[in-house]
Amino acid sequence: MLNRRTLRNAAVITFLVTLAGLLNFSIVRTSWLAEENPRPAWYPFVWEMSGAYTFLLLLPLLIFFMNRYPIGRRDFWYRLPLHLGVFAAFAVTHTLLMWGTRELIYYLLGWGVYDYGSMPYRFLMEGQKQLIIYWAVYAVLRIAAYTRANRERDLSAARLEQELAEARLSALKLQLQPHFLFNTLNMIASHVRDDPGTAEAMINHLSSFLRATLRNSARQEVSLGEEIEFLDSYLEIMKARFEERLLVTISLPAEVRNTVVPHLLLQPLVENSIAHSIRDHSRRAEIRVAAERDGDRLRLLIDDNGAGLTDGGAPPERGIGLSNTAARLRQLYGECQRLDLANRPEGGSRLTIELPWHRAAEQSS
Repeated sequence: MLNRRTLRNAAVITFLVTLAGLLNFSIVRTSWLAEENPRPAWYPFVWEMSGAYTFLLLLPLLIFFMNRYPIGRRDFWYRLPLHLGVFAAFAVTHTLLMWGTRELIYYLLGWGVYDYGSMPYRFLMEGQKQLIIYWAVYAVLRIAAYTRANRERDLSAARLEQELAEARLSALKLQLQPHFLFNTLNMIASHVRDDPGTAEAMINHLSSFLRATLRNSARQEVSLGEEIEFLDSYLEIMKARFEERLLVTISLPAEVRNTVVPHLLLQPLVENSIAHSIRDHSRRAEIRVAAERDGDRLRLLIDDNGAGLTDGGAPPERGIGLSNTAARLRQLYGECQRLDLANRPEGGSRLTIELPWHRAAEQSS
């Protein structure tokens, strides 16, 4: 069954062939007017349109043959004679079809006998035009095939690039999950004997976190609201361990809840802040997570009251959490993102992340 594209192409070709026939008719008719030829316009109209439509009748066979046997460098001396033979068959067939069609139309309209003149000269005359038409059709088909091959190659390269990017993102994301799991299991193991109640609570919270993570394991991006829910599950684990020694506050305006962020973005960063802030046993570790919109940007802030950066300079070894997050952001957003870690004037450090602003509904539309 013919598909829509094939029907559209057939309609376009029919229109162009009809246009060519009408153009030839217009040329002949104008020439007759200039020569004051009194014959009716119906005669050149029948001639030119019969020539156009008999060519249209043979065109599918020409297209099939030209696409099936293109002339290449390796088979040039084999394919060229083959095309010349097909051209000769086409030229003779087309000329005979024009002659037979006009004879039939003249008979049906009562115009008498159609005089095509001396056939050897007619074959030669029509053959010159048909030679130009044949190679013009061949050139158009080869250009179309070349363009189509280039487009398919570009699409294939784009698909491959996307698949590679997704594979790299998945590898980075999967690297974060075992890192978090190992750390949490170590924490649970340290409480199993001396504080089994805390260990049990941490296991329950870990189970909830892993279920939420697995539900979105195939997604690279989630809404910020969902990401905060993942973070809450993780924080329940940490609060069960550190109790009063840890305070985490989250400031999340309603307008930013539906904006899209990378999945598992916040958990490793907050984990990093907690690890640096909890070292000082003389005071409570305080972590603040905030989000705000700034025009077409989403800004995420993670503040802690830890020791900050050494001498206010670059941070020491960032570890898996920060380094993987930076790599994922570059992979997802290129230069349209920013991750910056700096000291706060009041003490501690501030991690700032800026991402392009787009909502979950906008992404799926």
